[in-house]
Amino acid sequence: MATRKQFTEAEHAALYNKYRPKADSKVLDKVINYLKEKKKTLNVAVDVACGSGQGTVGLAPHFKKVIGYDISTAQINEGRRTTKAENVEYDVADAENIPLPDNSVDLVTCSQAAHWFDFGAFFREVDRILTPNGVLAVYSRGDYVLVHQDADVGKELTKIYKECTWKTLAAYWNDPVHATRQNGYVDLDIPYPDFERVTMECQLDLTLTRLAGFISSFTAYQRFHRENPNDDIFTPLHARFLQALNVQTLPEETIVTTSCPISMMIGRKPDTNL
Repeated sequence: MATRKQFTEAEHAALYNKYRPKADSKVLDKVINYLKEKKKTLNVAVDVACGSGQGTVGLAPHFKKVIGYDISTAQINEGRRTTKAENVEYDVADAENIPLPDNSVDLVTCSQAAHWFDFGAFFREVDRILTPNGVLAVYSRGDYVLVHQDADVGKELTKIYKECTWKTLAAYWNDPVHATRQNGYVDLDIPYPDFERVTMECQLDLTLTRLAGFISSFTAYQRFHRENPNDDIFTPLHARFLQALNVQTLPEETIVTTSCPISMMIGRKPDTNL
C-alpha cells in the first residue's frame, strides 16, 4: 500500500496551506442541508485528514465545535497558526483511530484523502463516533481543466497544464491510490441505507502565480523537486500560458479559470430509535 504520510515536512505543509483551495461553497451547502434534513441542532463536526484546514474552517459557522484531525504534525501546526475561528481546534490522529467517544459527532467530513485510508476501518470508526442521523461526507476533486471564452484557447491552456502535471511529473505520481481519487471513488461505498453519490462542477479563478503554487503543493512535484532541485518548470510554463493567451502581462497579474469535477459520497447513520 502507498505511504499515507504525505505533506509531513513543514515547508510542504506551508505550501499546501497557502495554495490549496478552500472547500467549495456548493459542497458545504450540500453537506449542511443533507445533515439538517434529520438534525436540527448541530453540535460537533470532525474533519478527518484535514490538512491545514481547507475544509475545516468552512464548517465553523454551522457547529458549536469543529475538530480537524490529520496524521501530519506539520499540517496541524499550519492549521493552528492560521485558523482564526474560536470554535475550531486541531489535533494529530489517523483516520482509523479517532480519539472521540461513541455517539458524539454529528458530521464527519473527509476531502482529498479517503484514497489513503483503510476505508473499512475508517468507516467502522466513523460509525462508532457518529450520533444517530449523523452524516459522513467524503469528497474529492477530479482532474483540472482550464476554461476560456474562446474554446480553442481553453483547450490549449488545458493541454499546457496537463503536459506539466501529467507528463513532466509523470514518473513522480507513484502512488497507485490516486486512481481511486481520479475515478471519483466509484470503488468505495458508505454502507448506510441512506446513501447517495453527488457530482458537481467547481470553478476557481487563479493567477498564473497561484496556479504554479498549486502545482508546487502536489506530492509529485515535491518528489520531482527533491530529485531535480535546480530545474525550473514554472518559468517556461508561464511563458507558454502567456503565449496561448496572447497577452504580455506578468504571471501574478494574469488570471485563468480552472474547472474540475467534485465527486461526493454522502451517507446518514440510521436512527436507532426507529
